[in-house]
Amino acid sequence: MSNSLWTPLRRMTLIGVVLLEVLVAFEQIAVATAMPTAARELHGLAIYPVVFAVPLATAVLAMVVAGPWADSAGPRVVVLTGVSLFVAGLLIAGSAQSMVMLIVGRSVQSVGGGLDSVALYVLIAMAFPDTLRPKIFMSISAAWVAPSLFGPPLAGYLATQLTWRWVFWIGATLAVPALALLLPAMRRLPAVVRTQDPAARVRRRLVAAVAAALGSVALSVAADRSLLPALVLAVVGMVLLVASVPRLVPAGTIRGQRGMPAVIATRALLGAAFLGTDIYLPLMLTRQHGMDATEAGLVLTVGALSWSFGAWVAGRRSSYEDQRRLARTGLVLLTIGIGIALSAAWPATPSWILYGAWLIGGGGIGLAYSPLTVLLMGLSTPEEQGRNASSLQTAEMLTTSVLLAVSAIVFGGFTPHSQTLAFVSGLALSGLAAMLGIVVSHRLRPDRTAGRRAAVGAGSVACSGD
Repeated sequence: MSNSLWTPLRRMTLIGVVLLEVLVAFEQIAVATAMPTAARELHGLAIYPVVFAVPLATAVLAMVVAGPWADSAGPRVVVLTGVSLFVAGLLIAGSAQSMVMLIVGRSVQSVGGGLDSVALYVLIAMAFPDTLRPKIFMSISAAWVAPSLFGPPLAGYLATQLTWRWVFWIGATLAVPALALLLPAMRRLPAVVRTQDPAARVRRRLVAAVAAALGSVALSVAADRSLLPALVLAVVGMVLLVASVPRLVPAGTIRGQRGMPAVIATRALLGAAFLGTDIYLPLMLTRQHGMDATEAGLVLTVGALSWSFGAWVAGRRSSYEDQRRLARTGLVLLTIGIGIALSAAWPATPSWILYGAWLIGGGGIGLAYSPLTVLLMGLSTPEEQGRNASSLQTAEMLTTSVLLAVSAIVFGGFTPHSQTLAFVSGLALSGLAAMLGIVVSHRLRPDRTAGRRAAVGAGSVACSGD
């Protein structure tokens, strides 16, 4: 069995996976730029937050369903269904004649994206040997860089010079070629005997997923309300999440138990800490340092490029010990970056410090993000790859949703009194998440790994170049 990444079939598979990730990333990033124009044209500004909250909920549901589905039926049918729904949703959204129709399209698109995000992890685990997975997941991580750099200006140009509808139509056009590149590898996946979750367990997970989705929606909407409604929605959202999340992740994840639970908890805290900081940096440069939007946006470019470099470094390490070390190092760098960025909340601080801070922070998440995925798949037996991938992504999405919602409420409460204090409080919450991630990352090593790694090695099937 060849161990080269560049056999014809593996090359096609890698390109297809990366292209799909680029499209999902572009739609998430570009839609935020084009949505104000779409909302005005469709007379839907009054329900503007719903355009983001409802797709978030449907994505959570899709991720929960995708895991056991991929484990029982294999990734092929889940990927085909996911791409079909992704394209259908984009076409509906791009053709929307009302805000309700746009929300429906975005929700269908999010279901497709949620299914694919989980199923592609299972496809990679089955199609590539474990020695190549660091490079594959590095490529997936890097796939978000180009949309981060070019997505907002391209979406802005389309929305102002042509029509916002092209933001959706472009993705629908390119998703079909991406799927075509994946079909040869999916046809050659072996018929693996997989166990199916009992119906009662599936029902419990679906009920928990609905509760978690409603909780995330409540938190998202709370940030745009006045104090009393915001507090009520926040409390309801937190209660729903506290009751439901433990049913969606492996036992011990909430307390960061050693091994698989710690991997999932660390990844959730890492992603939430990065995004929780990332959203405030351009705003801080414009409000506290008087920059225009273009200049301020460069800080995100610096972070994206640094993330790409960190992911490239991580992709060159293949041992499990290297992956654990990279995850811990990345979290430390991210925490340092957030700490330096926090100092830029004061107008007297030189603005260039913020660019340096996010050079460090972006490199940190680049080092840590894909290694945690590699660790997850390495610790998963073939029968649980889908379920664990689902838990990883669901936990990250919900943790990020909670952090952003709480941060927005705190930020909004301090803003009328002190903008500096508002920025400090928002970044401090992200810093606390990153520091907690450092603590949990010391539990990434399981007590016993030899048996499980052997099982994974036996279950991994490499695509040959024939």
